Amino acid sequence: MKVTVGHHLLEAYPVENYVYEVSYCGRKEFYQDAWDAAHSTLYTKDSSYNATITKIPVRPISEKRIKKRLLHQKWSLDDWDPSAVKEFKQSKLYLFRLYLRKIGLIPLLIMLYVAIWIVLAIFK
Repeated sequence: MKVTVGHHLLEAYPVENYVYEVSYCGRKEFYQDAWDAAHSTLYTKDSSYNATITKIPVRPISEKRIKKRLLHQKWSLDDWDPSAVKEFKQSKLYLFRLYLRKIGLIPLLIMLYVAIWIVLAIFK
């Protein structure tokens, strides 16, 4: 497919209409190719192959929208409301899950068992 960019005629190749999301324990990475997703560090090293790869369909942007966007960028006009975009907030249990994954379940249960015995010994 031939694409004109400025005064240049360039060769363009279509991209899949999917994005691949690799997720493990609250962390997410996005890739345009399934091979890249399967060979990412999150999928191979960090998760010991327990991460999930999700194929997400994506709607390509239209030529009309690209022209509008370029026009707005050229004249510094905003066609969207920046206050409508919300910040992503992690849940309160996210840090506990990371800590649990880091130290493991058995040491945590042993610490909980010892703490209960100490509390029982103090209030006896």
